[in-house]
Amino acid sequence: MRSPFSGKLVSCLSASKDRGLLHVVIASGMLLLVACGQEPVPYDAAINGGRVIDPESHLDAVRSLGIRAGRIVEISETPLEAQNVVDARGLAVSPGFINLHSHSVAEVGYRLELIDGVTTVLELEAGAFPIARFGQQLGESRLTHFGASVGHAWIRMQVVDPDALTELATTGKLDMSGAAFTQTATPAQREQIESLLETELAAGGLGIGFLLDYMTRAVDDAERDMVFAVAARRGVPVFVHVRRGIDGDPAGLLEVIETAERYGSAVHICHLNASAMSGVNDWLDEIDAARARGVDVTTEMFPWTAGSAAISSDVFSRNWREIFAIDYTDVQWAETGEWLTQESFQTYRQTRPDGQTMHHYIREEWNRRALQRPHVMVASDAMPLLSYDRKVVPNGAGTSTRILGQYVRDEGLLTLSDAIARLSLYPAQRMEAFAPAFAGKGRIQVGADADIVIFDPATVAARASYRAPFNSPAGIHSVWVAGVLSAQGGELVDGVGSGQKLTTTTH
Repeated sequence: MRSPFSGKLVSCLSASKDRGLLHVVIASGMLLLVACGQEPVPYDAAINGGRVIDPESHLDAVRSLGIRAGRIVEISETPLEAQNVVDARGLAVSPGFINLHSHSVAEVGYRLELIDGVTTVLELEAGAFPIARFGQQLGESRLTHFGASVGHAWIRMQVVDPDALTELATTGKLDMSGAAFTQTATPAQREQIESLLETELAAGGLGIGFLLDYMTRAVDDAERDMVFAVAARRGVPVFVHVRRGIDGDPAGLLEVIETAERYGSAVHICHLNASAMSGVNDWLDEIDAARARGVDVTTEMFPWTAGSAAISSDVFSRNWREIFAIDYTDVQWAETGEWLTQESFQTYRQTRPDGQTMHHYIREEWNRRALQRPHVMVASDAMPLLSYDRKVVPNGAGTSTRILGQYVRDEGLLTLSDAIARLSLYPAQRMEAFAPAFAGKGRIQVGADADIVIFDPATVAARASYRAPFNSPAGIHSVWVAGVLSAQGGELVDGVGSGQKLTTTTH
């Protein structure tokens, strides 16, 4: 793919008659005219002597970066001078990671993701509603870039069961056993849902989030088709949690691929390993075949071995023990880590329908199969987190570093550049066709956004676990958001919050 920055020419020729000398810098194959008759403006920051990795241009070499006004403005073979100089010798310098799939939409969750090297956190599977208010919960200091798809589920609640949406907005509690998740929409309700989807996409929503599996009983063919038709008209993807069948059954995948193909819409399959289970290879074969036919379909995986869902969700209203090939004793109550019994499971389902579970059914073998397919991205599927008093799955605190430590260094399944592409470049490419801001992300190139993570390939590792889900990772030197040092040595930089809200209209 041609770089969006190739061929750019930046000129600052003086308007005076005596233009003076022209300072010319050759950087990453580009001609950059940096000054006319005066010395170059100092860089805000320079990252010197690191192993700079850009998966798109295949740069993997010792270089120095000059950063100014939130962008990379020079890539040099020699050290640069700046107001803030970082010695990155012996460290890798990578594009900041882009997480397409995180439900951790409060500051405490963004903190974990940032320290794990994530500079852009997106809620695309479940989405948000209304888009205009998404991000208000983060306050004035936004730690990372952020954005959301239009949440079909929340619009459906507005139309079918508005009282439940009000309760969710005021208490943060979501009972998935209510009408919005179980009852088929009437034609009039479906028209209302369609109208609101259109309105929210016009407001900048990053596609449509479609929790189809959680609404298996509720969403009929007409409503499913409407969602894909709207996405096709607006030129955005459907980010879908497909309907789940018994271990390996591809029916849910084939349903959304067929619908996307029929309407000419793009579709992104969320957490493929968790949905495909032992059928990972077959599912990926179907995706590859669809891509070969011209269907715009992409997918992601997370490198963990447990799923997470509200205990009231439709997931547990079916023959879940057969579907997942597990029993009650394989399920934990997320906030305490308690292993459940049939009795405690039923009690929590009745008394705490909003509570989160961790159900352990994913095999490392499935993850490895998914991760080795060339186009599969990595996303965390981090769960909602409002405080550190209640535990959740460790995905938000260690997904990126688990990939870099376990699957790159320890197991050698991926090269470092390949892993970085799955964490940064591929997500940016998925988004940039309809959200222009992403053309500047996922790359280390002149003109790219200075969203950067610096880490030690020899020591980087996730330290979060199901027992201790908030442990910060090892080996992350620093994280930069929009050219601003935002985290260093596993700690936030006080008073820093340079994240930007990303929409389809953001440049």
